[in-house]
Amino acid sequence: MIRSLNCEHVKNIIREIGRIMDENKDYLCQLDGTLGDGDIGLTMSKGFRHVIEGFADRPSGDIGSILMESGAIMGEKAASTMGTLMASALFRAGQALRGKNEVTAEDLELWFQAMSEGIMNRGKAKVGDKTILDAIVPATEAFRRASANGSSLAEAVEAASAAAEQGMERTIGMESQHGRAGRYLEKSIGHRDPGATVGALFFRGFADYVSSLDGA
Repeated sequence: MIRSLNCEHVKNIIREIGRIMDENKDYLCQLDGTLGDGDIGLTMSKGFRHVIEGFADRPSGDIGSILMESGAIMGEKAASTMGTLMASALFRAGQALRGKNEVTAEDLELWFQAMSEGIMNRGKAKVGDKTILDAIVPATEAFRRASANGSSLAEAVEAASAAAEQGMERTIGMESQHGRAGRYLEKSIGHRDPGATVGALFFRGFADYVSSLDGA
């Protein structure tokens, strides 16, 4: 049973998230095309691809620096609203974990909470506004509850992923408040939010990799 994650694990988690974003690129663009610019899938696929390519240039470093560098690359290479939000999320997570070469469940709580705070500060949104936060905040809370109740690291991350997916589904009944989608107001009801879908895919990739470690 895995109890902590090291630097290479974190890189592999990001690789898995990138794979899932690329796999769902067309689907994300389809969702985004309903109310937005229709490019969110391309943005996430491109952004994570550049982040992963960057690992070859910076093979060493602690987990905090890996995440901060990932955020910086995402912000530079994926110039869009979602790219900026994901960049802020990764960078803030890196600041929270600066100097750590290994992270436990307690550290992952800091990671996920820092992501939420980074997105809130950058996007000026809150839960219920039909954004990525509607997936990430429930995931963070579910992870915290599962860890407090004695779940293993893999079980807690899986609980976070399930909560992110549930949060994503709840956005179907919400009214968009921000960005291009916010112009549609009540017409946005009935459509799954692409940003929340990105959040759910992020945690799906995270959970899939940690689960593979736990079963190894």
